[in-house]
Amino acid sequence: MKWIGVMSAVLAVVSSATLAQAACPVPPGAVKIAVPSGLPTALRRALPGDIALPGEPFDSTDVYVKGNKHRRYIFVWNIGTWWIVAMEHGGIALRAAIFTYDLGKNGKAALLIEESTTFPESACASATKLVEKRSDMGNRVLALE
Repeated sequence: MKWIGVMSAVLAVVSSATLAQAACPVPPGAVKIAVPSGLPTALRRALPGDIALPGEPFDSTDVYVKGNKHRRYIFVWNIGTWWIVAMEHGGIALRAAIFTYDLGKNGKAALLIEESTTFPESACASATKLVEKRSDMGNRVLALE
Protein backbone atom coordinates (compact mmCIF):
# COMPACT_ATOMS: atom_id res chain seq x y z
CA MET A 1 0.00 0.00 0.00
CA LYS A 2 2.86 2.37 0.82
CA TRP A 3 4.37 1.58 -2.59
CA ILE A 4 1.18 2.80 -4.33
CA GLY A 5 1.38 6.13 -2.47
CA VAL A 6 5.04 6.59 -3.43
CA MET A 7 4.36 5.75 -7.09
CA SER A 8 1.40 8.17 -7.16
CA ALA A 9 3.62 10.98 -5.88
CA VAL A 10 6.32 10.16 -8.44
CA LEU A 11 3.80 10.12 -11.30
CA ALA A 12 2.37 13.47 -10.16
CA VAL A 13 5.82 15.04 -10.22
CA VAL A 14 6.70 13.51 -13.61
CA SER A 15 3.40 14.55 -15.23
CA SER A 16 3.77 18.01 -13.74
CA ALA A 17 7.28 18.38 -15.15
CA THR A 18 6.05 17.19 -18.53
CA LEU A 19 3.26 19.79 -18.58
CA ALA A 20 5.58 22.67 -17.70
CA GLN A 21 7.96 21.69 -20.47
CA ALA A 22 5.20 21.28 -23.06
CA ALA A 23 4.69 24.37 -25.16
CA CYS A 24 1.23 25.76 -25.66
CA PRO A 25 0.71 27.19 -29.12
CA VAL A 26 0.08 30.92 -28.77
CA PRO A 27 -3.24 31.76 -30.43
CA PRO A 28 -3.55 34.56 -33.01
CA GLY A 29 -3.84 37.94 -31.34
CA ALA A 30 -1.89 36.91 -28.24
CA VAL A 31 1.78 37.41 -27.42
CA LYS A 32 3.76 35.02 -25.24
CA ILE A 33 5.46 36.88 -22.39
CA ALA A 34 8.75 35.91 -20.73
CA VAL A 35 8.33 35.31 -17.00
CA PRO A 36 9.05 37.04 -14.78
CA SER A 37 11.01 39.67 -16.74
CA GLY A 38 8.19 40.54 -19.15
CA LEU A 39 5.52 41.07 -16.51
CA PRO A 40 4.44 44.64 -15.82
CA THR A 41 4.95 45.81 -12.24
CA ALA A 42 1.20 46.04 -11.54
CA LEU A 43 0.69 42.43 -12.62
CA ARG A 44 3.66 41.19 -10.58
CA ARG A 45 2.18 42.88 -7.48
CA ALA A 46 -1.23 41.26 -8.11
CA LEU A 47 0.15 37.70 -8.38
CA PRO A 48 1.18 35.55 -5.42
CA GLY A 49 4.90 35.72 -4.66
CA ASP A 50 5.51 31.99 -4.51
CA ILE A 51 5.43 31.05 -8.20
CA ALA A 52 8.24 28.90 -9.59
CA LEU A 53 9.45 29.44 -13.14
CA PRO A 54 8.62 26.83 -15.81
CA GLY A 55 10.72 23.72 -15.28
CA GLU A 56 11.63 24.59 -11.67
CA PRO A 57 10.52 22.27 -8.88
CA PHE A 58 7.42 23.19 -6.89
CA ASP A 59 5.03 21.45 -4.51
CA SER A 60 2.91 19.58 -7.04
CA THR A 61 1.23 17.48 -4.34
CA ASP A 62 -0.01 18.21 -0.84
CA VAL A 63 3.44 17.33 0.51
CA TYR A 64 5.39 20.53 1.14
CA VAL A 65 9.12 20.48 0.45
CA LYS A 66 11.14 23.12 2.24
CA GLY A 67 12.35 25.71 -0.25
CA ASN A 68 9.84 24.80 -2.98
CA LYS A 69 7.24 27.27 -4.14
CA HIS A 70 3.55 26.36 -4.13
CA ARG A 71 2.77 27.25 -7.74
CA ARG A 72 4.53 27.20 -11.11
CA TYR A 73 4.01 29.30 -14.23
CA ILE A 74 2.76 27.44 -17.28
CA PHE A 75 2.66 30.57 -19.48
CA VAL A 76 1.66 34.22 -19.62
CA TRP A 77 -0.04 35.72 -22.66
CA ASN A 78 -0.88 39.33 -23.42
CA ILE A 79 -3.76 40.61 -25.58
CA GLY A 80 -3.88 44.40 -25.50
CA THR A 81 -4.72 45.38 -21.93
CA TRP A 82 -5.59 41.78 -20.98
CA TRP A 83 -3.05 39.45 -19.40
CA ILE A 84 -3.71 35.72 -19.12
CA VAL A 85 -1.62 33.96 -16.49
CA ALA A 86 -1.71 30.16 -16.32
CA MET A 87 -0.03 28.33 -13.48
CA GLU A 88 0.05 24.90 -11.93
CA HIS A 89 -1.05 24.64 -8.32
CA GLY A 90 -0.37 21.60 -6.19
CA GLY A 91 -2.46 20.07 -3.45
CA ILE A 92 -4.46 16.89 -3.06
CA ALA A 93 -4.99 17.13 -6.83
CA LEU A 94 -2.70 18.98 -9.21
CA ARG A 95 -4.66 21.65 -11.04
CA ALA A 96 -4.14 24.61 -13.34
CA ALA A 97 -5.34 28.07 -12.38
CA ILE A 98 -5.92 30.59 -15.15
CA PHE A 99 -6.24 34.25 -14.24
CA THR A 100 -7.28 37.07 -16.56
CA TYR A 101 -6.25 40.58 -15.57
CA ASP A 102 -7.01 43.90 -17.19
CA LEU A 103 -4.27 46.49 -16.74
CA GLY A 104 -6.26 49.26 -18.40
CA LYS A 105 -4.76 51.91 -20.61
CA ASN A 106 -2.34 53.29 -18.02
CA GLY A 107 -1.13 49.89 -16.73
CA LYS A 108 -0.88 51.12 -13.14
CA ALA A 109 -3.33 48.63 -11.62
CA ALA A 110 -4.15 45.00 -12.38
CA LEU A 111 -7.84 44.21 -12.11
CA LEU A 112 -8.68 40.50 -11.85
CA ILE A 113 -11.59 39.96 -14.24
CA GLU A 114 -11.75 36.18 -14.41
CA GLU A 115 -10.34 33.16 -12.63
CA SER A 116 -10.82 29.54 -13.60
CA THR A 117 -9.51 26.19 -12.53
CA THR A 118 -9.00 23.26 -14.84
CA PHE A 119 -6.91 20.15 -15.27
CA PRO A 120 -3.30 20.97 -16.17
CA GLU A 121 -3.71 19.18 -19.51
CA SER A 122 -6.59 21.57 -20.36
CA ALA A 123 -4.78 24.85 -19.52
CA CYS A 124 -3.82 25.62 -23.12
CA ALA A 125 -7.32 25.05 -24.47
CA SER A 126 -8.97 27.01 -21.66
CA ALA A 127 -6.65 29.98 -22.10
CA THR A 128 -7.11 29.90 -25.88
CA LYS A 129 -10.88 30.23 -25.34
CA LEU A 130 -10.21 33.36 -23.26
CA VAL A 131 -8.17 34.84 -26.12
CA GLU A 132 -11.01 34.07 -28.54
CA LYS A 133 -13.47 35.66 -26.10
CA ARG A 134 -11.33 38.81 -25.99
CA SER A 135 -11.11 38.88 -29.80
CA ASP A 136 -14.90 38.51 -30.10
CA MET A 137 -15.40 41.39 -27.65
CA GLY A 138 -13.03 43.57 -29.66
CA ASN A 139 -14.83 42.72 -32.91
CA ARG A 140 -18.19 43.67 -31.36
CA VAL A 141 -16.78 47.04 -30.24
CA LEU A 142 -15.44 47.71 -33.73
CA ALA A 143 -18.82 46.82 -35.24
CA LEU A 144 -20.52 49.38 -32.97
CA GLU A 145 -18.19 52.19 -34.01
